[in-house]
Amino acid sequence: MKKCYLILGVLALGMNVGMFSLNANANESSHILGGSLGYGSQELKAKSGDYDAGDSFTSDLYYRYMLNEHFGIEAGYFAGTGGVVSAFSEAIGDIKNLSYQGVRGAVYGEYALSSGNSLYAKVGTGYSKVSYEVGQQDKDSNDMGFYGAAGWQYRFKSGLGLNLEYQYVPMDELQVQGVSLGMSYRF
Repeated sequence: MKKCYLILGVLALGMNVGMFSLNANANESSHILGGSLGYGSQELKAKSGDYDAGDSFTSDLYYRYMLNEHFGIEAGYFAGTGGVVSAFSEAIGDIKNLSYQGVRGAVYGEYALSSGNSLYAKVGTGYSKVSYEVGQQDKDSNDMGFYGAAGWQYRFKSGLGLNLEYQYVPMDELQVQGVSLGMSYRF
């Protein structure tokens, strides 16, 4: 129940920022679609013990609505699975075929360094389904937790943006962190 209050709090904060903010620049649209691919680490905290689940390949798709030139609200889909090192550790370890996928919501803030060049941060919550195999048994669980990201972005006048981002997602059962490269389009 506490987690529901956390989600509602993040959404309420975003709505309040939007109501008291100035309108976005008239030349720029408020709508942004984007995605990223990344590489990082994942750690599983299963009931049978904690496991260093190795590395992971991650993906993230999102829609962002900018409330003004500095703040926005974002909804997204994220997923991940084991990487190269994880494939080797699966051969000798107990955990196999670890993957996750879920949805997230976040409040977005941006600080312009120069024209088109900015730093940003995202803070919110994510809800995911974690799947893995222990021994010969398949395990699935739903997981919920914090979602945070910080990065650098360059947006061209055409609306295309490129970004480099660090993500940190410590959920109840699975902790994921990594670096990703992304593209977005303001339309």
